[in-house]
Amino acid sequence: MSKDSATDISMKRIKPSAIYRLMLIGLGIPLQIFAVVCGVMGIFGADMVKWNDQPVHGILALPAAMFSALFVTVIFTAFMGSVTCLGLWIYSRFRPLKVKTLD
Repeated sequence: MSKDSATDISMKRIKPSAIYRLMLIGLGIPLQIFAVVCGVMGIFGADMVKWNDQPVHGILALPAAMFSALFVTVIFTAFMGSVTCLGLWIYSRFRPLKVKTLD
């Protein structure tokens, strides 16, 4: 059994690009997986994918679902990333941020 070594890092500020990158990856992967599942279900006739309030069926359901998930990911990342940057900026005014990293 190997033990993971943990290191505590104390930082005053985090670059916004790091926050946006983490949000994009963290939201994008699960949403794209969900989009593939919905797109495959749409191929077989389920009303899982809609475009302009019209259900999309057949082979077009998969790219429509993936594009929709990409769009939602970018919008959520922009909004939630901005709110997260603001919150961490306010927090950094009072105390440094402590992060534990695992090797």
